[in-house]
Amino acid sequence: MFELRDYQELLIEGARLEFQNGKQRTCIVAPCGAGKTVLMAYMSAQARLKGNNTMFVVHRQELIDQSSATFSAMGVPHGIIAAGYPMTVNEQIQIGSIQTIVRRTDKITPPQLIILDEAHHATANTWRKLLQLYPDAFVIGLTATPARMGGDGLGDIFESLIMGPTVKELIASGNLSPFKYYAPPVAADLEGLRVKYGDFAQSEVAMRMDKSEIIGDLIDQYQRLAPGARAVCYCASLAHSQHTAEMFRQAGIPALHIDGETPDVARKAAINDFKNGSIKILCNVDLISEGFDVPAMEAVILARPTQSLTLFIQQSMRAMRPDKENPEKIAIIIDHVGNLYRHGLPDEDREWSLENNKKRPGEKREFPLKQCPKCFGAHRPAPVCPYCTHVYQVEERDNTPKQRAGELAEVIELEKRKRKEEVRQARNVVTLEQIAMQRGYSPHWVRKMCELKRIPFGAGSG
Repeated sequence: MFELRDYQELLIEGARLEFQNGKQRTCIVAPCGAGKTVLMAYMSAQARLKGNNTMFVVHRQELIDQSSATFSAMGVPHGIIAAGYPMTVNEQIQIGSIQTIVRRTDKITPPQLIILDEAHHATANTWRKLLQLYPDAFVIGLTATPARMGGDGLGDIFESLIMGPTVKELIASGNLSPFKYYAPPVAADLEGLRVKYGDFAQSEVAMRMDKSEIIGDLIDQYQRLAPGARAVCYCASLAHSQHTAEMFRQAGIPALHIDGETPDVARKAAINDFKNGSIKILCNVDLISEGFDVPAMEAVILARPTQSLTLFIQQSMRAMRPDKENPEKIAIIIDHVGNLYRHGLPDEDREWSLENNKKRPGEKREFPLKQCPKCFGAHRPAPVCPYCTHVYQVEERDNTPKQRAGELAEVIELEKRKRKEEVRQARNVVTLEQIAMQRGYSPHWVRKMCELKRIPFGAGSG
């Protein structure tokens, strides 16, 4: 039985109106926690009642099992098209892996409705091939981030966007857990990182991050900010992830690494151990992001810098699923690489577009943020840190002269020298962005300083 939330009904009605107005492909934009799988199940069931066939397409094995479980729990009959599963071609609703579907189109009844999960992948060649095979089908995409990994819009796939609730609204309604965001000082030198395909070159990032002293600092911050929490750690490479898991274990913290080559049985066992709490840290590169639903997960550790707003949102919000067993849960996000300064907080209000703009979503925006010098908590401007109650010092303006002009000028000159020295010693973009945030400077100042110091602006700014 379906119990739709008010905004879910509005999203479904919005898609219906788009189709009635002549659109054939539309994309629903809704954050993590908005109940996208429920939407998919409801739309599939409605299409089935009208005698139409629906193909629900995902791109990872975990999403097959997870989606199938949700459909079954809601009483929606379906078949599965994926390696290792028997095909039941007589079912009107099929949940399928994109890789398997395109190899078995000769065995599949053509769908009238195609639903694309995590639709920001729809520009990939395999997804395009699928849509070309069924040009008459209506297409609905669902994603929290309607943009390519590099930031461009999805206008060559979809004709319209239907906007769902914001992250702030989902937190206020209890459909997402609130969060605390910590950005400890960056231990790695990110200066000069090359950008490839819209993001940092992964091999170079791994070289900077996969060092024992950096991983050790990461473990120290976890023990200080989220001791005992179940956390997913996003790493820069397989070797970095394996090394990080090993160092967590050496510190007495149960940890495992998993990747796409991990045998299916071992991967499922690792995730189950993580769910029941016998494993505290689950290290990976990009495996655990989209669709990974573990409400008991309490924290994320960002150990991989990224210029991709899409990747940042998918990973940073992964711990914000509400937990019925822990209704007071507050997600802990530990950003060890300064992604905050490139993309803002996870609940920023963002404007999405189908257009391929040079200005990507989130780029060159000023985020009004404050960072606590005591706990490293990052938050919107406030007189007191909401995490540790540290009271920020307010510099009161006192026009009463307390020093002679010469002495005052000397104090001012010393302060100027100190501030200049901080900028002079900055070795990378992240440090410059931290200075800009503390002083209230705009991103244009960061760009100018990068040019003067010959630091690649793309190496730390989104």
